[in-house]
Amino acid sequence: MPKARRSNNSREHILDAAQKVAIEKGAAKVSLDSVAKEAGLTKGGVLYNFPSKEALISGMLERLLGHHCPLVDERRAELEGQPNPTLQATLGVIRTLETVDKNIPMAILAAAAQNLELLQPMRDEIKQRYQQICSESTDPDHASLLWVAGEGLMLMDMLGLLPFGSEQKDQLLKNLEQGARELQT
Repeated sequence: MPKARRSNNSREHILDAAQKVAIEKGAAKVSLDSVAKEAGLTKGGVLYNFPSKEALISGMLERLLGHHCPLVDERRAELEGQPNPTLQATLGVIRTLETVDKNIPMAILAAAAQNLELLQPMRDEIKQRYQQICSESTDPDHASLLWVAGEGLMLMDMLGLLPFGSEQKDQLLKNLEQGARELQT
């Protein structure tokens, strides 16, 4: 058993190092060698946990989803019985992600963009959330508009493209959440 724990700790340490390389040096610089150096490991130590650069990037994406999805699920459970709980939960989590280092998801997405197939787990998660949002609403088009507006705000914020500050972004997300509460199921 101690060996499995050590391997898990090594995986997390390697993923931390990969994120750091992506953030500090750019996604194009994420390589098994650069991550091994950052992690203080041999390339073989990285390869033991991630047999390829693609596996490493997949691991980064899985960890990002593993952090984000439970937040939405937990919030959704709190909203059970209210109108559009998945939509409300998703928008609420987007609003609270202000505290997350935006460089992390951007670095992961940039790295994964080098091989679009690596984004498949994210596509699958988005499709599942979309289906949940639509199934909970009698007006799926309106619910979809609220959802993509929130996701768009988050993406524009990550890219540094918002023409306004975080206070206005927060207010817009609150308005979207209010719209989700008022949207009849």
